Amino acid sequence: MKTLRKGFTALVLLTAVAVGATMVSGDAWADRGGDRGGRCDCSGGDGGWKGHGRHGQPGDRLAKELDLSKEQTEQVKAIFRKHRDETAPLRKEMVSGRRELRTLTQADKPDEAAIREQVKKIAATGGDLAVRRAKVSQEVRTVLTPEQIQKFRALQEKRDRRIDGMMKRGQEGPPKGE
Repeated sequence: MKTLRKGFTALVLLTAVAVGATMVSGDAWADRGGDRGGRCDCSGGDGGWKGHGRHGQPGDRLAKELDLSKEQTEQVKAIFRKHRDETAPLRKEMVSGRRELRTLTQADKPDEAAIREQVKKIAATGGDLAVRRAKVSQEVRTVLTPEQIQKFRALQEKRDRRIDGMMKRGQEGPPKGE
């Protein structure tokens, strides 16, 4: 039973990482919307452009890192507003799907078939979101200069390395002495 639970836990973790990466990979600015589950509401009414900077500081860290002009920032905001309504149902579906998966994995007697089926649903929704975000990202890139696109990709690679490091530390277990 312990091995089965470890397998389910690994499956859930990998699914969460894959879905999470899918949701942010094409477009780090995308509006997360939906039920925030007690987390902050940093996206504001601009379709997600405000981002998760430090609370109380206006503006967006990513826009500053890319050195976007006011005109570019407004264009990007308009793109996100334009696409927000089409992604909202998918974001809500993703949240409810994850909650259902959590319920299934935490059941007294986990049903492997039901868990696998729920993971497939979440993956399908994640795929739909990824396609929509790719389209939005493509549209956003038309606003950016080649230098800004290159800088954005470098920021994505830096984020990926940080995530890889966290995952590697998680596989090695806690440091000795803890």
